[in-house]
Amino acid sequence: MASNRAHNMANRQRARTHALHNRLVTRMAYTEVASADGAWTQTLRLPAPTPVEQVRQTITEAARTWPVAGFLLGRADEPVEEVLLYRDPSRTYGTPDSSECDAAARTLVSVTGWTAVTGPARGGVLVGLGLREGYDVGATQHSLEEVANQLTVFSATGWRCCAARLVSARFVDQTVRWYAEDGVVVQAEPRLLPAIQAAAFSCAQDRYVVTHLTERRTYTLQQTGGCHSPG
Repeated sequence: MASNRAHNMANRQRARTHALHNRLVTRMAYTEVASADGAWTQTLRLPAPTPVEQVRQTITEAARTWPVAGFLLGRADEPVEEVLLYRDPSRTYGTPDSSECDAAARTLVSVTGWTAVTGPARGGVLVGLGLREGYDVGATQHSLEEVANQLTVFSATGWRCCAARLVSARFVDQTVRWYAEDGVVVQAEPRLLPAIQAAAFSCAQDRYVVTHLTERRTYTLQQTGGCHSPG
């Protein structure tokens, strides 16, 4: 009987927390501001653990002909062993199509010795979330564990979350604009998109990109109000 009471209490607490998060999600103002057909991603494996600065130089060079958006898998102080590339739809600069991305990835492989990882097509959604509030380097920094806890409130299953450096490089006005931030990569079932949005809101993320592998489309969500990045 005691175990049943404890189980029922836990279920009630979980239901109250879930309801609270649902109310929070309804108050969040994220709007789709750019989108593209298709859900292109490509994982590249490096031949050996490589310093982040060296990977940055490689990506910066590639960005002279192709806008790069990717996740350097691993924590901030770890060398890079895998890079997961995706597309970042932009209102200002547009979005490369999947065939252009395939060609750019092949070129990157040919000049670096990196290996394209092949396998069964993923399903669900792929989202990168930064852990710093806004764009100020000295702003509050959140943790992978906080994001994981947000997701757990909604569901104990159907998602995985790993550390990554979120990077982008784009050739604008004869120079490569580079951006990097510690973050997390979430792979989840589509039903957990509200949980991902709650995590983004909790980390005060201005914008994030959803690669919807099930629906085969990619879109950018941006928070209404506040300071926006160009995108």
